[in-house]
Amino acid sequence: MALFLSTIQNKIDKKGRVSVPARFRSILSERGYSSIVLFPSFEGEAINACDMGVMEGLLEKIGGFDPFSEDRESDADALMAAAVELPIDGDGRITIPPTLTEEIGIEDQCVFVGRGDSFQIWAPEPFDTRMKAVKERARLKRAAGQKREASDD
Repeated sequence: MALFLSTIQNKIDKKGRVSVPARFRSILSERGYSSIVLFPSFEGEAINACDMGVMEGLLEKIGGFDPFSEDRESDADALMAAAVELPIDGDGRITIPPTLTEEIGIEDQCVFVGRGDSFQIWAPEPFDTRMKAVKERARLKRAAGQKREASDD
């Protein structure tokens, strides 16, 4: 299965349109989709993006909860009510709704970030900050693991 990989920064035009990276469009097409589903991340820093197949899988997981549980209700509301399906136009572009871009501070540039079965859309500066923090966390975790290995010897 083809995966969404890489980080690509694209310009948003004056009409609010942005080109979906060609590789991402190709993967969507291979999966039989000509649209993207967008919804806010729960952390509020990015827009989650996937195809309808991934969305259906998320709904299946939510459907596994007790049908009368508060968890099912809140997860369904948080995910499905905020989601929007956007067609990809003939030029490979989508128009991200202002409600989503304003929430995370996207203006004239955005960053498409591959996450395997899905991807995210970020404002460039917050994404750079996140990547620095993620790399530092990974470095510290690796150093802690090496320290444990050395003490086990």
